[in-house]
Amino acid sequence: MKKQFRILAVDDEPIIGESIACGLEAPHRKISVAGDGREALALLAKQKFDLVITDHRMPRAGGLELVKKLRLQKYNGKIVVLSGHLAEENIGVYEDLGIDEVVCKPIDSGELRNIVEYLETDWSD
Repeated sequence: MKKQFRILAVDDEPIIGESIACGLEAPHRKISVAGDGREALALLAKQKFDLVITDHRMPRAGGLELVKKLRLQKYNGKIVVLSGHLAEENIGVYEDLGIDEVVCKPIDSGELRNIVEYLETDWSD
């Protein structure tokens, strides 16, 4: 049996998190949803994820805070950041933190699916 590619979608708007999960659904993927960075960190403490897809702007703990904490914890999975409002200086900080991709909102489901498929090619069984 093939190992599952585990994805964590993090967005404070439940409809967006669920849309991401539905749009990326595939037999070899297991997708979980978190409502903000704090909830995501709690899930990541309990289980391994190969990819974190996070919104930038969220209450309590946004994407930048989440990515910084992931890097401090030596998370070595893939990271995609979603945002409709990302300043150049934030893009630079994310790049310095070694994220894999930035996707502008509104999300084009085909574009996101293509990015995830590309990131899966680096993933080993």
